[in-house]
Order: sequence, then C-alpha cells, then structure tokens
Amino acid sequence: MDNFITQPIVQYGFVGFAAVLLGIVVWLIQKLLAVLDANNRIIAANTEAIRDLTGMTSDLLKLNRSLHDKIISRPCIAAKEQEG
Repeated sequence: MDNFITQPIVQYGFVGFAAVLLGIVVWLIQKLLAVLDANNRIIAANTEAIRDLTGMTSDLLKLNRSLHDKIISRPCIAAKEQEG
C-alpha cells in the first residue's frame, strides 16, 4: 500500500488536483469580488434614491403644512350658509 501512495503518478495526480482546486478557488474569489462590486454599486444607487425620496417628501410635507395653514385661516363657507 505504501508503494502505491509513493508512486510518482499518484503524487503528480495529487499535485495536479491541488492545482486545479487552487485555480477554482481563485476563479471563485474573482467572481465573488465582481458580485461584491455590483452589490456596492446597487447599494449606492439605492442610497441616492432614498435621499432623493427623503428630499421630495420633505418638500411635500412643507407644501402640505402651508396649504393646511391657508385652509385653516379662511372662513368656513358652510357656517355662513347655515347662518343665512
């Protein structure tokens, strides 16, 4: 059994298999880095969209408060009709 493991063909087979596995690991790491880069770009775009949405919501809230104040400051038409 020891002769079988120490034969050069088996040893070269293990070396070749290790080289193939190392190549696969390097390839997978490259793919992972590409996915992480794409993920970071998507996160940045989503963050920018949320900032835009927050700014738009803030503007709409100010407009809503302004309209509310204008409506409250005007006299009620229904009350005048009920009096008359």
